[in-house]
Amino acid sequence: MEVGYVIFGVALVFGIQLLFCWKAKRAAVKCIPLYLLLFGFLYGAGTYVGLFGTYSFGDISGNALAGLIVLVFFAFLSLGAALAWLVYWIVSLAKRRKA
Repeated sequence: MEVGYVIFGVALVFGIQLLFCWKAKRAAVKCIPLYLLLFGFLYGAGTYVGLFGTYSFGDISGNALAGLIVLVFFAFLSLGAALAWLVYWIVSLAKRRKA
């Protein structure tokens, strides 16, 4: 069940990033999904080190576990953005060679 959420998230980020790549004129606007992914990484890292409070589940640190889950999730979402940039780069390169 959780794998489906990750695949859906990767596909969603892929689509949004590709849309931003094609429609935006400025480079800063094209990178908005990357900024949001960076924010997610920073949130996961902050949770991992206990920046937002600490809690435990017996022997393991709860904030480390929650932070690690968030970091892994955003790592998979970054894969969608990277694939979108790769597709954008290949298509734009093909268009330049054709012209």
